[in-house]
Amino acid sequence: VIVSTEYIKSTRRRDEFVRTCPELVIVDEAHTCAFSAENRGGRHLRHQLLRALSEDTDRHLILVTATPHSGNEGAFRSLLALLKPDFQNLPEDLTGKPHEKERRKVALHLVQRRRADVRAYLDTDTIFPDREEAEATYTLTNEYKKLFNTVLAYARERVQDESGEQHHRRVRWWSALALLRSLASSPAAAAATLRTRSVTVETESAAEADAVGERAVLDLDDVEVGESLDVVPGAQESDEEIEPSHHERLLRMARRAEALRGPKQDAKLREATKLVKGLLKDGYNPILFCRFIPTAEYVAEELRKSLPKSVEVAAVTGTLPPAERELRVEQLGAHPKRVLVATDCLSEGINLQEHFDAVVHYDLSWNPTRHEQREGRVDRYGQPSGTVRTVTYYGVDNQIDGMVLDVLLRKHRTIRNSLGISVPIPANTSDVIQALMQGLLLRSAGAPADARQLTLFDISTDLYTDLHDRWDNVTEREKRSRTLFAQRMIKVDEVAREWRAVREAIGTGVDVQRFVEEVVTAQGGFVAHKPRHIEVHLPNRAALREAAGYADGKGTFDACFELPAPEGALYLTRTHPTVEGLASYVMDAALDPLLEGVARRSGVIRTRAVEGRATLLLVRFRYHIVTRRGDEEIALLAEDCQTLGFTGAPQAAQWLPSEQVESLLDAKPAANITPQQASDFLRRAVESFEPLREPLNEAAEARGQELLDAHRRVRSAARIKGVRYDVRPHLPPDVLGVYVLLPAT
Repeated sequence: VIVSTEYIKSTRRRDEFVRTCPELVIVDEAHTCAFSAENRGGRHLRHQLLRALSEDTDRHLILVTATPHSGNEGAFRSLLALLKPDFQNLPEDLTGKPHEKERRKVALHLVQRRRADVRAYLDTDTIFPDREEAEATYTLTNEYKKLFNTVLAYARERVQDESGEQHHRRVRWWSALALLRSLASSPAAAAATLRTRSVTVETESAAEADAVGERAVLDLDDVEVGESLDVVPGAQESDEEIEPSHHERLLRMARRAEALRGPKQDAKLREATKLVKGLLKDGYNPILFCRFIPTAEYVAEELRKSLPKSVEVAAVTGTLPPAERELRVEQLGAHPKRVLVATDCLSEGINLQEHFDAVVHYDLSWNPTRHEQREGRVDRYGQPSGTVRTVTYYGVDNQIDGMVLDVLLRKHRTIRNSLGISVPIPANTSDVIQALMQGLLLRSAGAPADARQLTLFDISTDLYTDLHDRWDNVTEREKRSRTLFAQRMIKVDEVAREWRAVREAIGTGVDVQRFVEEVVTAQGGFVAHKPRHIEVHLPNRAALREAAGYADGKGTFDACFELPAPEGALYLTRTHPTVEGLASYVMDAALDPLLEGVARRSGVIRTRAVEGRATLLLVRFRYHIVTRRGDEEIALLAEDCQTLGFTGAPQAAQWLPSEQVESLLDAKPAANITPQQASDFLRRAVESFEPLREPLNEAAEARGQELLDAHRRVRSAARIKGVRYDVRPHLPPDVLGVYVLLPAT
């Protein structure tokens, strides 16, 4: 059961879900935060849920994560304990021969795959885009720099005020930090923050103030991105904690921030506009990621003024419900030239690769992992562009950007480029950021103001060195874990045969394309072939259009059957709703004798594909696959459809090999046959069916043995022991269709 966040947000629905779905739960990491009213508890509750599910040893679990280890030994052991409780007590370092036995036990449960592992795999090429990384900078205008220094001085004053209780001091800390971050984002965010009460004002303790402040101001490791706050956190402190003169100072700074709106005084906006124009000129459709809602709306508004009218600009923030966010993205994607401005509400949990191929970090995230999540929205499987571009955008004289960039982001990027994967910072990001900001806010006014120098003066050498040394150690450990825990238990060549058999059974993109084209053209529509896709014009048949999802509109769409998909084209697979709808229509029409359908359960043609009479039978086999473990026996029902064929009369049938039957499915009519002749041949085939029953039963038995052999091979490759299998056919098999092929002359 896959449950969306929206469904289980309420306690009543959550309880109903848990009560009514006890058998199987598939937990999606991006959504399980809904089990908690407080996001910081989301991961804890998720682990409790998974631990309870894993206690049933007969339950099958597939746990998927992009970062199984990520340097946190405690978290890694917790994950391993879900697989086997004893794994909680494994040695911290499993390298070396003394731990070979434990390492092999763990490796039984892990499958690790990176892009490099699947680009060329099992005779199939998986296409991923190349990533071009760039940096772009801006320099604050004089007026903006003056305001920045004024705000920084005010923030220092408030943080260095030691009066009051610890709770009051923490409220002042988070208010100051919120103010600095908003000012670094945009004049709009700064003005809104200066006029808004701090989110920590209503808290009752220092611990609660820290919890609320961290979630509102920072980019925490353990907050689900889709539910993160993008509202301005506020800087106004409570009336009891701040004198009237402070209120007036905040309002004066807010008015100064408002005066900085627009490209004349806001160099960050001005240079970003040039950057966006360059991306559009190069053929890219970019996304600009911002931290706060006022910034995203402000940037979108200014871009609409500055960009050509042919470019559509839209903003998507946390003010929109999730369904409306996706709808707005889809609507924007219909425009040939487009720019999306978004907060981190879109940095995870939604695919953006179909419509966008560039990412600009308008606001630097204070968590390196968040940058990777943003870029991952476009740099992913299914991206139609061969290259995606990412731009890290920062101010050269913005002290905050300088520290975050040097201490966190560039180190993270270097590790990712070296290792091929991202390794999260080996510490609580909140602690690191607070240490950085504490250095900035508590430094003396006469210390150097250069951003690079700030890194050296405001961060103690011990903190800087210790953090990067630990990060290097984690990176090295991750390299080893990729080798130590690489999945080697299942040999690819042992299961490749089964994989190819499944692929042949369900068809490839070529088969799906042929099916779509034949259904459309057989019903009076037509298909135009383009270089990388086809243009489908559905016939004016209400039932078919409704089944394909085009009941409204003109019924024309572009489709492709291999990735990457061209701009504006649907990528149709056998499970796409349009293909499934067409298949349902074909089935319904075939079973309805009153409809002129596109398929029949019987037919007769004259063709040059045969020299004598040949008969094809569409047969459905049914089996019970029985699993025995000790005294327990479990039976599963399985179905398998096959096309069998023979030449000659049923009484003396010469059965054809499967390859020849497959080729006869493509036979084309070469001459007319009268309805009476067709009816006679079919009647004789059906009336003479009795001699075919025994060969069909034998075919069912043989196919059952093939399924049993395949079942055993896969289980053997997976090293599953203590389990026995049996396949029992249900006889006789069902004959669903009879098709007679006669020679053309």
